[in-house]
Amino acid sequence: MSNTNDSGEVMPCPNQAGSATLKAVPSRKSVLGSGLPIIRHLPSRAQRLIGPWCFLDHIGPTTLAADNGVDVGTHPHIGLQTVTWLFEGALLHKDSLGYQQEIRPGQLNLMTAGHGICHSEESPPGFAGPVHGLQFWIALPAEHEDTEPAFAHHAELPHWQQDGARITLVVGELAGRRSPARVFSPLVGTDIRAEQACRVTLPVPKTFELGLCINAGRVVMDGQTLEAGELFYLGAGRDSLTLEMDAHSNVMLLGGTPLAQPVLLWWNFVGRDQQRIADALQDWQRFPLPRFPAVSAYQGEPLTAPPLGEVRLK
Repeated sequence: MSNTNDSGEVMPCPNQAGSATLKAVPSRKSVLGSGLPIIRHLPSRAQRLIGPWCFLDHIGPTTLAADNGVDVGTHPHIGLQTVTWLFEGALLHKDSLGYQQEIRPGQLNLMTAGHGICHSEESPPGFAGPVHGLQFWIALPAEHEDTEPAFAHHAELPHWQQDGARITLVVGELAGRRSPARVFSPLVGTDIRAEQACRVTLPVPKTFELGLCINAGRVVMDGQTLEAGELFYLGAGRDSLTLEMDAHSNVMLLGGTPLAQPVLLWWNFVGRDQQRIADALQDWQRFPLPRFPAVSAYQGEPLTAPPLGEVRLK
C-alpha cells in the first residue's frame, strides 16, 4: 500500500540496533484511500527500523461495505519488498508486471520493487465484510536495491503446532524452518496465534534485531503486559523469547540482521541517498515510463507524490 505521509519529509533510517530490551514503539492512526483505518507502527521518530523492516501498517480491523471498499490507486515503489498478510477479509493486488492476485488470510503476497514497480490495491469486486491485516516493507540491502521487480503469491507456508499455539513462518527463517518466499537478507516474519491460553518459547538468532506486533488479545513477556494494537521493540542479543499468551491472542514476530548502511525513506521509495529518491520522483512525474509502467488492470487515477523535502544523512 502507499505511505500516507504527504509532508514531503525524507526520513533517515539509520541502524539503531541495541541490546535486548522491551519498549513500546509510539504509533499513529491514519486513514488510507477511501477510508481504511490503519495504525502506522513503522517508521516512527523513536524507531525507524527493526532489522531491515522499515515500514509497518496495522490495517483495521474494520468492516467494509460492497460499495465502499479499499481503493489505493496506482503508485510506485523502489528499493524495497512489500509483505501483505491478512487475518480477515480479502484484498486484490494488481501490478505493472501484469499480476492480478487476490489474497486471503494465511496467504502471502510478496512484491519486490527493486529498480521500480507500480501497483494498486483494492477490495475484490463485490466484497463486503471485515478486513484486518498487516503490510510491511523490507528495505533491500544496497547490493540488491536495483534488482529486477518481481511478484510472488504463496498460498502455503511452513506452519506447526507448539505448546497450544499455531506458528506460521511467513518470511525468512526460524527454528530450523525456512519460508519459500525469496528475501535478500537474513530476517524473520512469523505469525503466532494462541489457540488456547499458552506459554510459547522460540529460539531466535542473537544477531537479529527484533520486534513484536500485538494484533489481537493480550501477551505477557518479561513480566510486562503487551496489548493489542501496539508494537514493541525487543532489541538484539536474545537467543530465545517466551510469550505467555491469552487464548485467541495473536502476534507477529519480525526482525533480522541490521542493515549495513542507513537508508532514506520518502513516500513509497527507499534509497541510500537523496539523489536516487529524486530521480525516482522525476520518473514518477513522467508516468508511465519503462521504470514505472501503467497498471493496465486498474481503472482509476494514479496517486500524486508529495513535494520532496531535503535531508542530510548523518
